[in-house]
Amino acid sequence: MLHSVQHNDITWIDIQDPKPKDLKYLRENFHFHELVLGELIPPGHRPKVEQHDDYLFMILYYPLLDKKKHETYSRELDILVTKSHIITSHYETIVPLKGLFDQINTYKKAKEEYMSESTGHLLFYIIRSVLESALTKLEHIKTEVDNIEDEIFSGREREMVFEISKAKRDVIDFRRIFAPQKSVIESLASEGTNFFDKELQPHFEDLQGTFGIIWNEIHDHMETINALAETNESLLSAKINEIIRVLTIFSAIFLPLTLIASIWGMNTEGLPFAEVKGSFWMVSALMFVSFSVMVVYFKKKRWL
Repeated sequence: MLHSVQHNDITWIDIQDPKPKDLKYLRENFHFHELVLGELIPPGHRPKVEQHDDYLFMILYYPLLDKKKHETYSRELDILVTKSHIITSHYETIVPLKGLFDQINTYKKAKEEYMSESTGHLLFYIIRSVLESALTKLEHIKTEVDNIEDEIFSGREREMVFEISKAKRDVIDFRRIFAPQKSVIESLASEGTNFFDKELQPHFEDLQGTFGIIWNEIHDHMETINALAETNESLLSAKINEIIRVLTIFSAIFLPLTLIASIWGMNTEGLPFAEVKGSFWMVSALMFVSFSVMVVYFKKKRWL
């Protein structure tokens, strides 16, 4: 589906779910290389930026969070830029891109703000909106990490094992999407400046800065989650060790009692106190003394 918006000498064409007829339109109205058009259908897997004689070609990826499955997927965004046109192509709706396009198409003020200078400036606004939206999506990971930290120190270490794994998967998904794009954003500063002019260099460097913030946040979240995972594991181990310690102490304390009960429970002749009146209380007293001795011993050792 092809939509377009125009202002002054700049035209933005947005293609969602590109079909062969859309490629035919681009082939008939522009001078894009066949190999470039061939990368619009089907979607690719690697980001890139290429400078041709009279246009730039970019492939970027945008993270899409599936809250039900708690997974993050990538959505491809192809961008073709000439001196007078910007063509964006994507299979799924990319919310920040659609928001910017609808804003320009609806409001005259927005159209004048974003489309009054050059296609290079419009490209900057498009990429910036995508990066800033991705930065906002990282907020849910920060919230998740903060909740995990609170829960860990509230005594819910066991329940947090799965939550930590989910948070790690989120960060890994973001890292997998953005890691290959780092060199693309860095290359845009040189390729974009060469294609347009040096006036846009600060704009493209600003995109580098925004991407750097995203990359640093991903790195920080990964380090924090790994630290929380280690802390959670230590607390779990401490709890397990405490349980084992208590069980071991109780076993050691009751071992003499079990031994005494086993001896006097044998059906044999000649047991001490067997024929003595009040033998039950004697054996009970012996068990109580053994129990007391063990308790005093463990307290002296500071095991209790």
